[in-house]
Amino acid sequence: MGRDKTYDQYKKHKSPKLKGLRHWAEFIALRGLEGFARLFSLRQNQAWGRAFGRLAFKLAKKDQGIALYQLKFALPHLTEAEQRDLARQSFENVGQTLFETLVIHRFRQNPSQWIHLENESLVHKALAQGKGAIFIFGHLGNWELLPLVYEMLGIEGFAIESPIGEDKLDDLLAKKRASKNITMIPRGDAKAAKSILSNFRSNRVMLFALDQDMKVKGHFVDFFGKKAATAKGAAHLAVKFSAPVIGAFGLRQQEGTHQYRFVPLSSPPYQGGELEEISLTQSYTQAIEAQIRQDLSQWVWFHRRWKTRPQEEG
Repeated sequence: MGRDKTYDQYKKHKSPKLKGLRHWAEFIALRGLEGFARLFSLRQNQAWGRAFGRLAFKLAKKDQGIALYQLKFALPHLTEAEQRDLARQSFENVGQTLFETLVIHRFRQNPSQWIHLENESLVHKALAQGKGAIFIFGHLGNWELLPLVYEMLGIEGFAIESPIGEDKLDDLLAKKRASKNITMIPRGDAKAAKSILSNFRSNRVMLFALDQDMKVKGHFVDFFGKKAATAKGAAHLAVKFSAPVIGAFGLRQQEGTHQYRFVPLSSPPYQGGELEEISLTQSYTQAIEAQIRQDLSQWVWFHRRWKTRPQEEG
């Protein structure tokens, strides 16, 4: 595989020697923000989050550059001013997601007031087959609310977790994301394969993000008109375990609530083989793109989504 060298100009030059210090500073900053957020209501935190996002858009020039670069080829019909405004709104959404997550316990006090589920009967119907299932999601709206969605549905699940590499920061983020309904499996763990098998056999729902370049085994599929390296794990596991795949797509609503919609993406029987794996990965990606296009401002445009390139592009 190759890479898009345009991203090099947005590379953040971080000293490996200072990695521990950076993570310690991030941990302290996050704890400080957490204490600040606890002083305010959920709606006030949403407002603070938007303000934080606008500030980040101004200060994080390299992340801003990535967003504008990707918007330029993904949405060429927009003017530069429209692309810039869209990038700013994307930062605002991530800011809101951060502040909401810092006080996620407020959602748990009355989740149905803040999170509305659409077509949830699809989930229970899929699990009635007893094969487990896979939720595909993207980083739009507030994806950190998915553990609460599991709780509202009354289902159990699991996800593969990638540690940041600093225990205190890992512990703090894990605490915010923790749910009795979701088991986290560390990526690369020697017992990961056995854990995945056990979870599918226990009719649990795997949570799988499919909108980022994860640098894992995958396929190049179309995403906003350009080939994007996409993990093949969801399609591979669906075929391997004859599991239905459902889109769990969230969007932030104007009044500050969140709508989670469940969409059927694939179901057994599967044929097997690489061609079907590629076809399934493409269809899942198309579904995510369709959801993003409902509100382009709610996707994380500053992730280096198209950095990895097919070898034939040089």
